[in-house]
Amino acid sequence: MREDGAVAAVLERIKTMKRIESTGFVDEGQAKGYFEEKERFFEELAGAVADVERSSGGAIEALKSTLGSIREELKYGVGRAKELPHRELCRQLGKALAAAWTGNVKTLAELSFTPNLKSENWTNPRDVHWTTEKGWQVEKDVLGDPMGNMATNDQYLINPIYETEVLTDARKKSVMMNLVRHRPMLGPSVFLPTRDRGGVVLHWLTAYGQQIQGSKPKGAERVELKAYTLAGYIPWYDEFEEDVFVDLGEIFLEEFTDAYAQEFDRQCLIANADPYIGAMSADGVTERKIQSATPYGMTYKDFREAVLKVPAEERRDCAWFFNETVLAHAANIHDAEGRPVWRGPNEGKPGTIDGYPYYECSILPQMSEVKKNTAFAIFMNPKRIQHGNRKGIEIKRFDATTESLETGEIFLRFRKRDGFLVTRAKGNMVVLKTGE
Repeated sequence: MREDGAVAAVLERIKTMKRIESTGFVDEGQAKGYFEEKERFFEELAGAVADVERSSGGAIEALKSTLGSIREELKYGVGRAKELPHRELCRQLGKALAAAWTGNVKTLAELSFTPNLKSENWTNPRDVHWTTEKGWQVEKDVLGDPMGNMATNDQYLINPIYETEVLTDARKKSVMMNLVRHRPMLGPSVFLPTRDRGGVVLHWLTAYGQQIQGSKPKGAERVELKAYTLAGYIPWYDEFEEDVFVDLGEIFLEEFTDAYAQEFDRQCLIANADPYIGAMSADGVTERKIQSATPYGMTYKDFREAVLKVPAEERRDCAWFFNETVLAHAANIHDAEGRPVWRGPNEGKPGTIDGYPYYECSILPQMSEVKKNTAFAIFMNPKRIQHGNRKGIEIKRFDATTESLETGEIFLRFRKRDGFLVTRAKGNMVVLKTGE
């Protein structure tokens, strides 16, 4: 009878997981990934059932029938999935934000928002589901990890599909998000090797059975990429509780993506120990001081000599990063033969400074703001900046602020977890700096 109980448990698990959304995907690629993931899960279940040798024929047949019907649904699910227009995304996002504010958990569940019950390791949305009879139910729990009180919970993780779309909008407003190297983080930190050039060691064997001397790669130093929680606060107004879901969703998208994109670029480039160090202040970065105490004294030699401080094999992946006002000045600089160092974008090719691509970033110092002995531009390979991405965007009604105590103003708080680390700056990154 033990085997019959196991089959019954599997059937019950399948029933709880048979929540196949045919709408709500922002694009076909997301829908395909969703259905493929579910199909792999049921294939694993089918394999597990094959190992159960002594079970009643009726239970096995029921299980096979259920698996077959669901796999057929998964197989044709992508074709039936509908793309979610931007306006509808804003409406559903706004509806969920209002529901989180008023505590309407039924609406949140319908929109696939889930309660975040953990403080450090956030709840996985896949481990929580909603039933009308019992409310929020936890399907999986880590041993010894308190889950919190679901009855009084007031912080929620947004639908992962919406999270992807929100961050896609942020990428359009950020310079660095499309350039740096992204690493998924399942925990609060990950250790990365810091070898100067790659990690593969090659040796030629010239005789059969020859011993390779020193074949063991030199051990690399390991650096820690840590993720911290970033919080932001959007003022909340009474009008948001009315039927203005599209506008509310638009407001959240604009406020979040603007602030997050700017903060992302700041952490990559100019942050200084709060809690990360950006590329401009990274330990070991090379300096190229110009002759003048202001950027207006730049010459083509400053660009050229800065580039030559980076090894050729690294240089081919590098680019310049500076403020648009610096670019406006650089566009008027000519080399010794009278040729301009700046080439504008042409026929789909990016613009260049003395032969190397450049990116304009508004958070870097403007010409008029740069003082003496100050870095104002950097030449580097952006892939040397590691971004650790811990999944999840949390929203919460929040009134524990000074403004709430003094003026009664309340906020919608959002939180996201990220890590930033500049690697191998020594010898690979050069900043332009004004003279004394």
